[in-house]
Order: sequence, then structure tokens, then C-alpha cells
Amino acid sequence: MFYGCNRLVGGTGFVTPSGGGTATYCKLGSTGLLTDPDDDGRNWCWGTLYDDGVLEVSASSSVDESRTVESHGRVCINGSYNALGGMPWNDVRKQVLSAEFLADMAAFSYCNLNYWFYSCTNLTGVTGWSHLAGVHEMKYTFSSCTSLVTLCLTGLDPSSFTNLQYAFSGCSALVTIYVDSTWALPSSGVSGIGTFYNDKAIVGGNGTTYSSSNYGYAYCRIDTASTPGYLTAI
Repeated sequence: MFYGCNRLVGGTGFVTPSGGGTATYCKLGSTGLLTDPDDDGRNWCWGTLYDDGVLEVSASSSVDESRTVESHGRVCINGSYNALGGMPWNDVRKQVLSAEFLADMAAFSYCNLNYWFYSCTNLTGVTGWSHLAGVHEMKYTFSSCTSLVTLCLTGLDPSSFTNLQYAFSGCSALVTIYVDSTWALPSSGVSGIGTFYNDKAIVGGNGTTYSSSNYGYAYCRIDTASTPGYLTAI
């Protein structure tokens, strides 16, 4: 019934399941794709891709009229997207060279970033992480970003993470992920298979290199002599 509706978001943030959804999801509630206009729990931000390859993510729908816009549309910041195609820049994702979360994104207290930069094969970096709060899900966020060599996540607070499934997978050129020295995952409630799957070039700050036996979310930690991981503190 909802096949191909990858941008459809129900009133609680529930998004069309991967592969589409049957009539089972034609309802209100936590697993429904319908929205009661008097009880709409969705929060929206806007993504604008300019012709210089810069993707700006803002709580405002305004654009810089002095620049040429390649893509502009809204994203449910608390939606749990389940497939490629949910982002308004999806069709021009190979034009995305860099991304920035603007300061007004601090207005949101709950964020999911599933599939946000999936297969943005020319992406080289993302800034403005300190403007995000309450980041929970990062499923496939950077999967297949094959031009990423260095990723700086400083300013990102990981204390509310719940799902890192394939978050950085398939980043074949990725060598270094920088984080704040205070970086620490929650002590419980986190999951995520394949977080670093096939990131064969990655090296942690203490010299830990990729292992096909250790690519799950547990290695999303600062690399030290006692706790090997794939992150580098700065």
C-alpha cells in the first residue's frame, strides 16, 4: 500500500518500513503512517543544497537568495527513516561535497539521522555537530561515503545514542574519526551491527587498525591501550 513512500512520516515519527508498508500501517499511533492534525508530534528541519556542493541543514525554510539552489526540502528530524530516498537531496546526493548543521538546529531536543548521508559518495566532511542535541539513531548515516578520509564529530554528544547500525560502513577511504576527549557511549541501551563494516583503512588514535572480527558499535569509542576502538580524541 505504501510502496516507494520513503518520505512518508506518521504523526509519531514512524516512517514507511524498508521495502514499503502494507495496509497494516494505515493507522494512527506509534506504528502508523497516518497523522492526526490535532496531535502531530513530528518536528521538521530543512535541507538546502547549493550549487557549490554545500548542504545546509536548518530549522528554518529560508534560503540564501544570492546562491543557486540545487535541492530544497524538509526532513522530519525525529523520524526513523528506514530506507534511502527519505532525504530531499537524495536525487542529487552525489553533488553533496560538505554539510553543515546551522545554529538554529539547537531548537530540537530529539534527533534521528538515519540514512542522512547514505551514498553521498563525494562528501568530504560535516560540521556543526554541537548544534544537535538528543541524537538517538544513526543507522546508515554515513554508509558508502567513499570520499570521506577524515570525519570530525567534535561537538556531537553521544550520550543519547540508541542505534548505530552500519553508521559508518563501506567508507573505504575513511582513516580517522575525531571526537571530543569526553566521548563516551551510554552504558546501556545501544545497539548496532556493522557500524564500521568494511572500513578497512580506519585507524584509531592509539593505532588500532580495522579487524573483520571487530566492526560493531562497541568499537565506536576512543582508542586507548586498554580499550581498543576506532575513534581519535582531540
